[in-house]
Amino acid sequence: MLPWFLNNHKQIFDHGVMIDYHSTDRSVEIIREICPTWDIVVSRNADFQADTIDTEVNDIERNIKGWKICLNATEQLIGDYSLMDDNPRQILVPSIFMVDCDRERAVTQDRPLYEQKTDGFIFSDSQQNFLERRSRSLHNIPVHYPANSTVECMAPGRHWNSYNTDKLVTLYYGWCPFDDGQLARKLQIQTQIPLIDRQLNRGFHHITNHETLTYRLENEFIPRSRDISKEIQQYVTKHKDLSNIL
Repeated sequence: MLPWFLNNHKQIFDHGVMIDYHSTDRSVEIIREICPTWDIVVSRNADFQADTIDTEVNDIERNIKGWKICLNATEQLIGDYSLMDDNPRQILVPSIFMVDCDRERAVTQDRPLYEQKTDGFIFSDSQQNFLERRSRSLHNIPVHYPANSTVECMAPGRHWNSYNTDKLVTLYYGWCPFDDGQLARKLQIQTQIPLIDRQLNRGFHHITNHETLTYRLENEFIPRSRDISKEIQQYVTKHKDLSNIL
């Protein structure tokens, strides 16, 4: 997922900080190839423990001036970037949940994913759709996870229980493309979830297997999905208009 993530966000932000959770693949090389000036920070956390990761993100953000957002590699911010003006505020950005309804259609790294996969469901169609992938916080003010004084954040994990714009979204590709690489990625996360999170039922959606993942795709997500290319194109148009002048 990294090439799509990096190529999208280097058009929007002048700098990025990639947190390396002790990767053993080519992740670091890919980052250096595509975004050579970005920082790569090796996580101080040995495990993928949700609350300590949130604290680590807070500490990194504290030293970053201007607009910032913390995203997973499966999320791509896109839309009307003019919202990032000089006014101090927090923008809660909803997600469009992308679903691979045509697994036979292969994807390539030389084109954006939004040009290759166009099925999913929209946050505004129902509360169920929104809750499937809650908002991310884009902000130029201090924000503390899992909550601040004004807006409740779903603790832990940096997801927020409401949104205050529909001009920006994150395209969430956690289930798209649903190929061998994505399956391997989703299955390896559980090996880094510590016992304390398991006991507290945190990250329970990461505790899974191949059969369960395939069942969820085919029986939960595909039946709710439709072609949303027109909706996505509205955000892509703004992205192309504004990313050239940022």
